[in-house]
Amino acid sequence: MNVLCTGEILIDFISEDRGKNLSQSELFRKKAGGSPLNVAVALRRLGRRVSFLGKLGKDQFSSFLLEAMKKEGIDTTHVVVDPSCKTTLAFVARDEMGNPDFVFFRENPADTNLRPEEVKLNPEDFSFLHIGSYSLVVEPSRSTYLKVMEEFLKAGKPVSYDPNVRASLIEDRESFVKDFLEISSKVDIVKLSDKDLEYIFQEDLETSVEKIPIREDAVLFVTMGEKGCLVKYRGKVRMVPAFKVEPVDATGCGDSFTAALIHKYLEKKPETIEDAVEMGRFANAVAAIVITRVGGVDAMPTLDEVETFLSNQKR
Repeated sequence: MNVLCTGEILIDFISEDRGKNLSQSELFRKKAGGSPLNVAVALRRLGRRVSFLGKLGKDQFSSFLLEAMKKEGIDTTHVVVDPSCKTTLAFVARDEMGNPDFVFFRENPADTNLRPEEVKLNPEDFSFLHIGSYSLVVEPSRSTYLKVMEEFLKAGKPVSYDPNVRASLIEDRESFVKDFLEISSKVDIVKLSDKDLEYIFQEDLETSVEKIPIREDAVLFVTMGEKGCLVKYRGKVRMVPAFKVEPVDATGCGDSFTAALIHKYLEKKPETIEDAVEMGRFANAVAAIVITRVGGVDAMPTLDEVETFLSNQKR
């Protein structure tokens, strides 16, 4: 069965001028983007069958994105095309460490305008659901994806959640935090970055981690860049160190990490903290490969590449 990824699909215009901010950059390259799409592509390249639920417009950029998904072998049956909407554009520059700086341009954006009545699917047809990112912040897409989540949970299907905080786009922090706590208490995998955690709780890492209300059998991952990731499962917390690589572009690293977690979860649901740590180690390896490449979708590795990378680490 397919994994269902949900949320925004957009265009990333990525600066070719490394180390320059957006005001200094002159040359940009067009790429398919959006956190949930990155997750979908990463899962496909890891060998999973994937469907996408989202909305596109009828403009040229939407046509490009639809073709990009089909080229990757992603099922687009549940992608709604609305001629009245337009594709969101994101301009991205990178600092010397490859960390991205975003500016978004939205005019009647398709990605946040998916309505509940436009969704026609049965959770029983899927093995897993992934939700998160900006489409869960604004209406009507927020209500749509939350409804889908409840239907999957009711059907006993596992769900992963990555808030993927974009602070500049969040108008009501209090409502966002409330949603975060509510969703985190229900799903099977909660993944977020240390920067996301800081925005949500505005406290130190240790205190913040204890405040996330995950289910007893759910697993929490906090990515921490070059430090690796923190894993929490059944009350136990571990640090999983990152692999040392030369960073080029961090765009899509967190999304590839999420896809890797889903892949390992479907292989074997964790039963011990050691199982959860192994998930984190595999996800660290996938993200380590991605950060050495440019651009979210294009940077995602195949399963063979990840296994080769891990075997080289052992040597």
